[in-house]
Amino acid sequence: MKLRIIRVDLPLKHVFTTSSKSNSVVRTIVVELEQDGLRGHGEVHEDVFYGETIESIAELIERCAELVGDYALADTVAFGRYIDPVFGSNFFARSAVDCAACDLWGKMKNRPLYKIWGLSSEDLPYSSYSIGLDSLERMSDRFGEAPDWSSYRIKLGDSSDMQILEMLRSKTRVPFRIDVNGGWNASTAISYLEKLRDFGVETIEQPLAPNDWNGMKKLRKAMKELKINIPIFADESWKTAEDIERCVGYFDGLNIKLAKCGGLTPTRGIIEKARKLGFKLTSANSVESTVGVSAVAQLASLFDYIALDGPLQIEKKVGDGVYVDKGKIIYPKEDGTGVRVSFR
Repeated sequence: MKLRIIRVDLPLKHVFTTSSKSNSVVRTIVVELEQDGLRGHGEVHEDVFYGETIESIAELIERCAELVGDYALADTVAFGRYIDPVFGSNFFARSAVDCAACDLWGKMKNRPLYKIWGLSSEDLPYSSYSIGLDSLERMSDRFGEAPDWSSYRIKLGDSSDMQILEMLRSKTRVPFRIDVNGGWNASTAISYLEKLRDFGVETIEQPLAPNDWNGMKKLRKAMKELKINIPIFADESWKTAEDIERCVGYFDGLNIKLAKCGGLTPTRGIIEKARKLGFKLTSANSVESTVGVSAVAQLASLFDYIALDGPLQIEKKVGDGVYVDKGKIIYPKEDGTGVRVSFR
């Protein structure tokens, strides 16, 4: 099996800002695995919060390329065990290789991956559309570029947060899913609770700093007293599967990202664990290309909420695959994860 590393800079249509960072270009690695004339692809982008750079990711994947040269893929679980010694606890690099293997494996079996795993393409959650944190005028413009979606995932964490929600609510009645990226403290979050309810906020993601467990306790207490039942999702508060149990009692759900789990294969087990602990699940990443989105979409039926709008935020197209039409997830006829790569 041949492994190829393709470094891709993905320019965004607009600078995408959260409470912690801004991006205009996303540095990404696409992994290509080839066997018997078939090719599978996986993707991962660098993430400063997790200490992952393109250089550190590429170094590990290059070591994996040496390992898999004489390997014949037949089963993704066995393949995972084979490559684990190279990656150790670096799940980002592992994720790209695992997703490429899953795509290749599905193409070898001439079936879409989700069907091989016995999952459905019916009654799927609708994808939200992401709007980055910016001035009121620019966020209004971003909304105008994607009207009529079934929900919007809005980045907050600024002093004008309630003005933002008021402005956007004047334009639509669909649910808002807000992502604060740890930009509030407990007192600020508590002061916003009744307005969040009145503005029709459906979910809240990472309202407080990742390790502010005392603040989360205060926030949960205030929500109970006010009888506000908006589910709160953890993202930065969990980095590995070992952190999930720590979130019990503080969060209602988890944002499951393939890069944090090590790829599609281990993500299925992590989803099962999270469900047993009573968590709701979302998968949302605003800067993935079609390669990454198509991989996540194979598990779409296992999530309560999802955001697969990444390719719509990116100026450069990297191929065809799963896509969304105003929130509706549409699968291609292609096998595997559905990806057909062609950088342009």
